[in-house]
Amino acid sequence: MSATSRRGWRVELDSVWDVLGPFPVHAREQHFLSPAYPLELSLPISTTTQYPTSLTHSAYASWSQTTADPHGTIHVSHPSVPWNQIRATEGWAGLQHLNVLHGWLSVYPPSDVTGDPSEPLLRTELLQGAFFTILPPPDSLERKTGIPEWYYGNIYTLERAPAQLVKLPVSPARNKEGTRYEIIICAPYEIRLFGDPSAYSSPHPILTLNFSVSLQFTCSPTPSLETGRIQFPIEDAPLRHVLAHSITPHIVDGTPFGDAVGIGVHCLDFGRWTEDGQGYWSVVRARLVPSSIHLPLSLSVALLDEVPVRIAPTQSRILPLQLSISAPEKIPEEVKQLDVELTCVPFTLLCQPNTDQNTRNNAQPMIQNTFVFRATLPLTHVPLWTREQHVPIQASYFFAKSMPTVFSVKPPKGAFGDSQTVLGQQDRADTSKCRGNEPILALHGAGADILTQSFWADSLLRQTYAWVVMPQGRTAWGLDWHGPSTADAFAAVSALSRILSSSGSGRWIKWGFDTDTRVILMGHSNGGQGTWYMASRWPDRVCAVVPAAGYIKSQAYVSWCMSRFAHFADPALRAVLDSSLTPDDNDLFLGNLVGKPVLALHGGADDNVPPWHTREQVEILKTWDPNADVTYHEDPGRPHWYFDILFNEHVQAFLDRVYFSLSSPRSVGGAPRTNVLTNQKPKTTSFTLTVAVPAESGSLNGWQIQALTTPGLLGRLRVTTTPDGRMSVQTTNVSVFSLDADVRAVTCDDIKKATILAIDGDDVPADLGDTNLFVRDTNTTGFHRKASWKILPCTDPLATTTHRLCVPPQRLQAILSTQAPLTLLVPSLAPCPELSAALRIAHALHLFHVLDAQIVSVSEIETTHVPIGIYEGNLVVIGCAETPLVQRWLERAGGTWSYADGTWRFGAVRFERPSSAILFCQPHPYDVQSVALFLQSTDTSGLERAVRLFPIRTGVLSPDWLVVDGRADMIGAAGVQGAGVYGWTPTDARDQHTTGEWIWNERMSWLD
Repeated sequence: MSATSRRGWRVELDSVWDVLGPFPVHAREQHFLSPAYPLELSLPISTTTQYPTSLTHSAYASWSQTTADPHGTIHVSHPSVPWNQIRATEGWAGLQHLNVLHGWLSVYPPSDVTGDPSEPLLRTELLQGAFFTILPPPDSLERKTGIPEWYYGNIYTLERAPAQLVKLPVSPARNKEGTRYEIIICAPYEIRLFGDPSAYSSPHPILTLNFSVSLQFTCSPTPSLETGRIQFPIEDAPLRHVLAHSITPHIVDGTPFGDAVGIGVHCLDFGRWTEDGQGYWSVVRARLVPSSIHLPLSLSVALLDEVPVRIAPTQSRILPLQLSISAPEKIPEEVKQLDVELTCVPFTLLCQPNTDQNTRNNAQPMIQNTFVFRATLPLTHVPLWTREQHVPIQASYFFAKSMPTVFSVKPPKGAFGDSQTVLGQQDRADTSKCRGNEPILALHGAGADILTQSFWADSLLRQTYAWVVMPQGRTAWGLDWHGPSTADAFAAVSALSRILSSSGSGRWIKWGFDTDTRVILMGHSNGGQGTWYMASRWPDRVCAVVPAAGYIKSQAYVSWCMSRFAHFADPALRAVLDSSLTPDDNDLFLGNLVGKPVLALHGGADDNVPPWHTREQVEILKTWDPNADVTYHEDPGRPHWYFDILFNEHVQAFLDRVYFSLSSPRSVGGAPRTNVLTNQKPKTTSFTLTVAVPAESGSLNGWQIQALTTPGLLGRLRVTTTPDGRMSVQTTNVSVFSLDADVRAVTCDDIKKATILAIDGDDVPADLGDTNLFVRDTNTTGFHRKASWKILPCTDPLATTTHRLCVPPQRLQAILSTQAPLTLLVPSLAPCPELSAALRIAHALHLFHVLDAQIVSVSEIETTHVPIGIYEGNLVVIGCAETPLVQRWLERAGGTWSYADGTWRFGAVRFERPSSAILFCQPHPYDVQSVALFLQSTDTSGLERAVRLFPIRTGVLSPDWLVVDGRADMIGAAGVQGAGVYGWTPTDARDQHTTGEWIWNERMSWLD
């Protein structure tokens, strides 16, 4: 592969690749191992050296070669490995393995060495690979002393991926011979991603990946522009419009179906990137450009809340714009696009402190340096739906306050507002029953792109009064419908409610539903797993469940039998690390679905997710309650996916029963007044709520666990209620729980009259209000002493602000569940290792989850010009340990973690081994609803390790805090020096800023 630029530069990628492997690993183990495992990159690479492996007959892996095609596609396989023998005992997990690829890249400067002195970056793309790095020439000093920078690959082959720009590790020689660089690719074969070899008729696994490279040049110096003059997009512009990242709602009969619009922008001003703040641009204004076609006078586009958006050199961001139009105006169908003018200014002009009023009022300097360019947003018009005809509609909203997000919907046949004759007004008002228009929240399978593929929408039944909502889950893979993917799904339902109720003309109101409505959860494959997950973690938000071909959990789907670190790790360490996966283990939480109607589906010949996964989950649910309303339907001989797995009569019959049966239970109110199976009123009801992470779980029948006694262990509430309102609660590992009496009253009308509540065998006087908070008396706990409970009065600050309970997140992955764009804090905006780490993390957040991130320096926060957004949304602190700002934050957090004399300490324990990555969560310094992740290290090599351990994917072992040293390169997670889940104490429950301290947790921590 060769590419030549108009400036005379040329890059060549050798087509021959050296391959070393296979090596046994479990899924995601490459995040702990060196991506070059088993190579030592500080030494010259010898392709004659063999390395031990258990997968070959000789017990050694030798180098082989493969050739990429002209498009960069590479096939890797090892047909001599006895795969059938391994699979016979280890199952398809035995086919999972790791390869390392070694290749060559040559860069040739222009022959005229006196020409353009600017040095290009490499524009790279790695598909279906985990990581890659570009190494200096083997004989260079930098090769012996430098630390490789590893870049994320697009392992899922996600569409609309942001551009990945890579700086050459050393400048190419300015001669005709050019410079040769080595490329290392970490290439795992993950069964979940690439499938069983039998699916593509191969007797052995074949890994197909693609690596391509071209040259990307910086922009030319921006010319001075006159006021109001527009500069159209050109090759040398500092900002480029990325059309693939554009986000617009469909225009339904002339009205936008949502007000969120996104314009993708990529910053290419990296040529001046030598000083703090140089090359950064802020978009400060957006407006519609007049069109030759008459636009409605009220139609406008503006930056959301008029907040500027800053883009770092090489970074891609999606600008949040708000689209508005006033009724009765409509966008004419002949308007196929909107042209938006974006005004941009250099960062230094926007944020530079200036106290001189006259200078501040003089706009000329900003005008002289203003860059204005135009972006085009394509519009798609669709007709208004009718009972007989419809098309899927793309809707938009702002996720996490300012991230433009789209989802797809299928409208119902009729308007629920016209359904008075179908459901009597009295029945519809009874909250113990389904109203009949609860939306179906349909979760797609892994790799399904709802924006470009129609099969998912086509395979879902259109309902009488219920909308079918198809969220993205952030991307086609997302986070397996956990974390931000769950939030996106529920938020899409609320967004649709707002869209229907806020249409200016009011013509869609009768099609609407309550913003906080419950839903029927439905999904296939990964979406089926997500259906089990979301329903069992948020049971009061769900009225029925239809999972199809969903696996139980990742470890059951693809076992860890080939794990490398398991051969070296202390079992106690494994237990602590495994606790970070407990919240994802669906089987542990299926008891929360007792009382919910469940229709579980599977194809009998499924070769992707074996049918026993669904059968097992049905059996577990029946173990919790033999009378559980769960039905299992298996289609004999059908594969993993078939069009009518959800599009059939028995699914519709189940939905009709849920929607229109007078005995349909309202789960927000708990167990039904009338048992669906026996049609008899129960005398006593009981249920068990199981929770792993309170922040990732909701209520069951109004009861909610707010905090655990020992975070990292399961918490349970066993609740028994008699018809007269007497309640008995048995707790396990619970320190704070709450009861929404209004919700619970649906199953017991006299609950507010109850004066005695038995908790763990003791009667607790109860004057139950709307919301009640029960707190364990920590002064009475102990091995031989029984805990006592108290109900906080409704006037107590803690009782009315349970969201302020600052409990530990229990795993680093919580950083992805942000309520606003993430902030990545670095020591300086000038090039440095921390900034490189921030840019790569920002790229990964965009690539894997389309999560937005702003990069901010310490000095900006220490001055009065604090970037907007730092006070909300999750925070990642990269380095900065010696700064007074971060020192104050650590002290405010309670001093559990500290940094002094160049060493990090957790209490009295010092972490100072070379190449150590130190990752730990802390309370956000400004927002109790957000969390901070400290990404620290003992040296540059440790920082690289920390970047690879950033919890961007599911299945990575990462509790609240984690310290990993250089041993991990060869033994994976066994190279952990310390790990744990914080304990929590509500000592400062009355403080206005915090409601608890994160402390050492003896039961759930491990130190080497």
